[in-house]
Amino acid sequence: MTPQQTADLMSKLDKMDERSQMSLLSQVDRERSETLGLLLKYLGPHSSINVQAAAIYLIGRNRLSDGVPELVRRIDFDTGAEPKKTAEPLWERYPAMEALITIGSPSVRPSVELLATDPNEVRRNLAVKVIRYVEGPEVAKFILERAIAAESEPKRRANLSDGMKRLQTLIQQTR
Repeated sequence: MTPQQTADLMSKLDKMDERSQMSLLSQVDRERSETLGLLLKYLGPHSSINVQAAAIYLIGRNRLSDGVPELVRRIDFDTGAEPKKTAEPLWERYPAMEALITIGSPSVRPSVELLATDPNEVRRNLAVKVIRYVEGPEVAKFILERAIAAESEPKRRANLSDGMKRLQTLIQQTR
């Protein structure tokens, strides 16, 4: 369905019976899901770095929150891109981190889980950035404090405490 077709149908929504309204909304949802499925296919190793970055960018740009697990899995996907001086790039070095930030709140819990379990330094730093830039510095601290307090497993608790230190460092660097 094209955007114009969607707009035409939406303008008729008030005149539709409830069953037709639900059918229309389900159709739009299906198309959103199909779009995500198509973009996820381009994240495989057969696609170039540029194509993968574009798919990641579009998942974030369209706020396809069902794609969050794949984005978290690829949070350290590195385009190797250096900031360009002549034009505004669509994505920087870590487009999955940027996409997670764009998607917003649905990205926070999986990023906290990554902090609790993942030993990789780059991935941990990127997860902290997601939490900080989605929620802001004070709420991000509150979220990690709550996660630390609720965690009973020592290794996960230590990982989350380390995440809090990373967050505090990031906040100091970005003030």
